[in-house]
Amino acid sequence: MRPYHLIPAVPALALALMPFLPFVNTDGLWFGLPRMLVWGAAWCVLCTPALLLTERLMATEEAGTATITEGADQ
Repeated sequence: MRPYHLIPAVPALALALMPFLPFVNTDGLWFGLPRMLVWGAAWCVLCTPALLLTERLMATEEAGTATITEGADQ
């Protein structure tokens, strides 16, 4: 398992722990909306950059591996 595979785990973990976090699972409003709604929406939006970063790191690693492999064939 590569370290870049852990990047999307951060938003997933934040969403999974949402009901157990005391500062999120209380009465109150953030930006006029329930705290859990704001927390969940923010982490859902942050899933996209996390997956993009992971995909780009994977592509960079594959490009580096392909270059090394091609050099070994010659």
